Amino acid sequence: MRATRRYFIKTLTAGSASVLLPAMAFASSGGESRPADPVKRIILDTDTATDDALAVLLAVTSPKLKVEALTITCGNVGFEQQTKNALYTLQVAGKKGQIPVYQGSARPLVREVHGSATYVHGSDGMSDSFFPDPQQKPEKEHAVDAIIRLVGMYPNEVTIVAIGPLTNIALALLREPSIAKKIKGLYFMGGFYKFYGNINPGATYNAWVDPEAARVVFQSGIPITTVGFDVSVKSSVFTDEDYVRVEKLGTHYADFFMKINRIRRKYCKEHQKMNGSNHPDAITIAAVIDPTIVTQSVSRFVDVETRGELTLGALAIDELGVWGKSPNATICVEADELKFKKMVFDTLKMS
Repeated sequence: MRATRRYFIKTLTAGSASVLLPAMAFASSGGESRPADPVKRIILDTDTATDDALAVLLAVTSPKLKVEALTITCGNVGFEQQTKNALYTLQVAGKKGQIPVYQGSARPLVREVHGSATYVHGSDGMSDSFFPDPQQKPEKEHAVDAIIRLVGMYPNEVTIVAIGPLTNIALALLREPSIAKKIKGLYFMGGFYKFYGNINPGATYNAWVDPEAARVVFQSGIPITTVGFDVSVKSSVFTDEDYVRVEKLGTHYADFFMKINRIRRKYCKEHQKMNGSNHPDAITIAAVIDPTIVTQSVSRFVDVETRGELTLGALAIDELGVWGKSPNATICVEADELKFKKMVFDTLKMS
């Protein structure tokens, strides 16, 4: 494939004066030309800690995405700390004041409290880096109102990328059910396919924190794609060798990556028996940026366990169709590790 070129097309106005139309990128292959992929509008819903921060960095620096908002949901660490982490990451990315951050629900839909994940991310969610307070402040509008407004403003254009519990999305659906048909799609970092859980044997953290919210979302009719814990374990692990490569980059982004992953890296190796740290939130946003990163997926009907004593928060995948219901989710099964890592390294080289 030849390199992508930019050029101007000469045309005529009614008065026969020639003008230059704006440049459009075309890729040429075998004599054919095709327009560049359109930029995707997204809302990134996050409980910002270590891996969320990498996902935010990938999202806001990608020319393929237009991040309309970051919305903060309950999850990994203290709610106000998560907000600071999101704002600080935008500052690191050079996007201070350019992308609004909206605070959503600080607690699950029904349950009074939820379990945090400071044991993975550190007390500040950033491996106890204790960064200074960000200069940007969160918006006054509630995240749920912002989601409803943005989806209404751009019907069938906005993809929601949920890399935390689904509380904000469920609240938006409960308040304004009509938005379900206006959301282009939703990517959810959660669950797994023929694998195992990381919070109990059947569930992963994001659905476990607020299973009632997850059930609302999966029953809403929104086109859902899941990128699960299994995919992250198989295809997103940064090994010791990868960390050496990152450290040698010597960039601002690389230094940020090294700092925020100190505790996570140790936890994944010691408690989850990985050869490094996995990055589930980052590979989820990577799949949005470049869908070819997903190399295998299946369509299945999925529901959520809300009362299980042993499997609370499990995504129940109807593999054999015993419920007789049409698929409501596309489940990522395999992903391209090399493409994912290249995207991360290319981003970390940027600053």
